[in-house]
Amino acid sequence: MILKMIHKSKKAQTSMEFVILTGFMLLAFLIFYIVIQSKLVEANKDNVDTSAKQVELLVVNELKLAESVTDGYYREFELPSNVDGLDYTVDIIPGVSNTPEIVIKYNGKERVYFVSGGYVDNTSRVGKGRNNISKSNGLILVQNMTS
Repeated sequence: MILKMIHKSKKAQTSMEFVILTGFMLLAFLIFYIVIQSKLVEANKDNVDTSAKQVELLVVNELKLAESVTDGYYREFELPSNVDGLDYTVDIIPGVSNTPEIVIKYNGKERVYFVSGGYVDNTSRVGKGRNNISKSNGLILVQNMTS
């Protein structure tokens, strides 16, 4: 009889150890999953930020190119319709002392690039799709052709 009780006690102990071990493994798996998921979200945010910066640099480089050439310059360039699948807006707005600023808004964030000098015409508008850039009388004019 004592042997049966010891035998049942060992079965109960083994079952309890199995439940504890299984619970611990599930907890470890859950923590691992949460860490991986947070890293993926962070990497996605970084990709979107990088893509928005590329759009900003495209506009900035077009302005710098137009600034460096003589009057009569004309060129067409195109901006993508989205940033890594997310909608965005891009504008040239007059900033402090009428110095233009390039503003890109996306995913609740905003990137601002301050254009040096007052060489961009205040009526300039840039946007998604096809844009024209020209230089006349030392002023650069950007026009969005798709809006």
